[in-house]
Amino acid sequence: MKISPPRNWRLKETLYSIVLGKCEKCGSILYPYQQLCSSCGSTNIKKIVSRGHGKLIEYTISYQSREGYEKALPMAVGLIELDEGVRILAPLTDTDNIKEGAEVEAVLRRITADSNNGLIQYGIKFRVIDNARDN
Repeated sequence: MKISPPRNWRLKETLYSIVLGKCEKCGSILYPYQQLCSSCGSTNIKKIVSRGHGKLIEYTISYQSREGYEKALPMAVGLIELDEGVRILAPLTDTDNIKEGAEVEAVLRRITADSNNGLIQYGIKFRVIDNARDN
């Protein structure tokens, strides 16, 4: 897999943070960020950055991957409800204590490496910070 540094630079805002939209008219939170509110049709959308905290609703572990991600197997992916109220699908890391209902936080982790030029691509993954159902 080839990593393009110019492309990563252009996408740095979405690769290294979770960007949401907040409708100034109806208060809806939009993910991914878009310039049109899907609830009321307003174009008065404010860009906000998520704190990266939430709750793991469900997860699955995949033993298949697409080309270039074979070393990441098995890969855990979770449905996460962010504190801002939106649900997102995201890769999970440090999955030793993984449980549905656990509190999670976004962390920056290695996604893949380009074996041709040695570049490493980083991105957002979520890790468990507390098992809420154990309390």
